[in-house]
Amino acid sequence: KKMKRLVVFDFDWSLIDNNSDVWIFEQLSKELAEKIFELRKKIQWTDLMHVIYQGVTRQQIENALTKIPFDPAMIEALKIIKRGKGEIIILSDANTEFIDIILKAYGVRDLVSFIISNPANWDEDGRLHVKRLISPEDSPHKCENQCSVNICKGRELVNYLSLHPDGFNQIFYVGDSLNDFCPATKMSRYARFLTNNFSKKYIY
Repeated sequence: KKMKRLVVFDFDWSLIDNNSDVWIFEQLSKELAEKIFELRKKIQWTDLMHVIYQGVTRQQIENALTKIPFDPAMIEALKIIKRGKGEIIILSDANTEFIDIILKAYGVRDLVSFIISNPANWDEDGRLHVKRLISPEDSPHKCENQCSVNICKGRELVNYLSLHPDGFNQIFYVGDSLNDFCPATKMSRYARFLTNNFSKKYIY
């Protein structure tokens, strides 16, 4: 039987070398970036981003995102995985539009077969609308692993794997935050969990 390999990447601080939301505001206004960190104490992050992006043009967003740090070694890793017939997906708490823009800017969008993230789209005026993957109207995910209210990556990974009944011989997961601990609890002992600046208290 032919080896089937799945590689799952978180996006911010895992595949790329920054937080895509924060990066934009740091490029446009350091003061706004600082203000956002104060507001996040009162407003859920995805909801806050939706509101803030109404004051930013599509061109400003795209110009900033095309300059975000993306390690050439990581880009080469994606190409190596694909050459080896591995399947690459992204499971992220960023948003679908940002991920798409950045991947295209670095010429690797065609290497990624699926993106699971907060849905985003542009309106007629060029303003970005971002929604929670799990909206406030949906039933809570009730995850015991402290996932964000808008996404349970463990559940999303399980759902994705259920669409591939033949399964994968190997699964690699690359993540850096508490949100990325949950998928690790859903993977078999044959899977590998790779971390980037991940606190040991979340591992053990």
